[in-house]
Amino acid sequence: MSVKTLIKIKLRKNPVSACLKRYSKNADGSTAMEFAILAIPFSGLLFAILETAIVFFISSTMTNAVSNASRQIRTGQFQAVCADNEQTFKNLVCSNMGQLGNCQQRLRVDVVKLTNGNFDLSALPTTPPENTADPNQETPIPGSTYTSSAGEEIVIVRAQYFHKLVLPGWMTMLPNRNGNVRLLQSTTAFKNEPFPGTC
Repeated sequence: MSVKTLIKIKLRKNPVSACLKRYSKNADGSTAMEFAILAIPFSGLLFAILETAIVFFISSTMTNAVSNASRQIRTGQFQAVCADNEQTFKNLVCSNMGQLGNCQQRLRVDVVKLTNGNFDLSALPTTPPENTADPNQETPIPGSTYTSSAGEEIVIVRAQYFHKLVLPGWMTMLPNRNGNVRLLQSTTAFKNEPFPGTC
């Protein structure tokens, strides 16, 4: 028996080399491995799209709710109930939002009337500044304000919704307040119709 034949026999009997040869040709599970590599960035992108869609949906719903609620002030219908205050108006806005999100706890509504006859946004209460020393600490949400108005007075209505985001800010770049919060805002200004005096 020749030397070449003996070497071939030994190679055939070597279980390690045979196992390596089979492993190099085996493609089972490659799809699972590829999915595992792509699953994390794909899931991150998917959830970031969903988070952005929720923010947009809340923003558009709040804008519509503020517009509908403000129409009742403009026509005097809201003042005629003799219970026009910040909580009643906030409840009206929240009901127009369909109780979307955590409306009662995270919504701030400011209603001010202008006595000088000019539109002036500086008449609205200021938004509290952020604590730059601790960006992870959420700034407390200020309370709502309401000033009753009569016919032909100029009124500004502003709603601020402090939406707590689910995903980390570095994934979506959506937070604009401390504590991973997105501040959504809707403002409208109008002159009341000449309705009769309120109660």
